[in-house]
Amino acid sequence: MALFGNRRIQSHAYLQWLQQQPARLPHLPEPAEPASLSADSAGVLICPETGTFMSRFKVGHGFPFSIDRSVTGGVWFDGGEWEALRQRNFHDEIHLVFTSPWQKQVRNEKAQATYEDTLNTSLGADLLERLTSLRAELMDHPHRNLALAYLTEKANTLEKPE
Repeated sequence: MALFGNRRIQSHAYLQWLQQQPARLPHLPEPAEPASLSADSAGVLICPETGTFMSRFKVGHGFPFSIDRSVTGGVWFDGGEWEALRQRNFHDEIHLVFTSPWQKQVRNEKAQATYEDTLNTSLGADLLERLTSLRAELMDHPHRNLALAYLTEKANTLEKPE
């Protein structure tokens, strides 16, 4: 789409385009061949309209990049970012990336990924896989609490090697 061929779009142009769309599109999974991306801008970007600093917002949801936004609402896309968002039908939600709920979800995703990496490193992939399977099995088990109590009791009575 020609409107977004540039690296910068104005908020009013995006919102006008968004209003012309029939409906929000369902998200798609990551493609086998994702769009090629240029590296995020390393330095601070200055808005060409106002001369003010632009704010950087992480996209999350499996996208490794951030989007820069001006106080005027103008948005700056580095190479390949718009295409990556279009590939997965996130291009009609760019206005949401700048909201507190979206950014909170991005932080929660990052925290969960860090937690899972820590578990994998500490427990090992094999044990973590078995525990994940056991957890899934116990989720709907009618005697889940009994099983958890058994595991906790046995864990507390295990002798630790010196």
